Amino acid sequence: MMKKAKIVLIEDNPADVLLVKEALRDHGIFHSLTHFESGREAVLTLCKKDEEDETPPDAILLDLNTPRSDGFAVLAKLKQTPHLAGVPIAVFSSSRSRTDKHRAAINGARYIEKPSQLQSFLATVGTAVKEMLAASAA
Repeated sequence: MMKKAKIVLIEDNPADVLLVKEALRDHGIFHSLTHFESGREAVLTLCKKDEEDETPPDAILLDLNTPRSDGFAVLAKLKQTPHLAGVPIAVFSSSRSRTDKHRAAINGARYIEKPSQLQSFLATVGTAVKEMLAASAA
């Protein structure tokens, strides 16, 4: 039996949450999804000391713009947390800014520009998560 991939999604837009779930299904990714509506909530939960006993997620998808949190500050905090340091993280944003892409790369995260077309959204996100899971399994 295949092991379920533990995926964390930090996203405040319910439509995008549904689309990510659809992308995972479309790509046959067997998973359990933990969803946070804000980066602050995710950091409080994922970066706790007692979380070290738990298996870290296999991949984290982080929307840059969630309420009450700066996506890059959240990314830095996740990357500085020892038990999360090796987890592949993708920054997920509708921003087309080169600066944002560069900042994501500097922080060791993949950058996924949210496509506005449904099929390309499903393909882009599904493919990115598959690649991230392959990297974390290696």
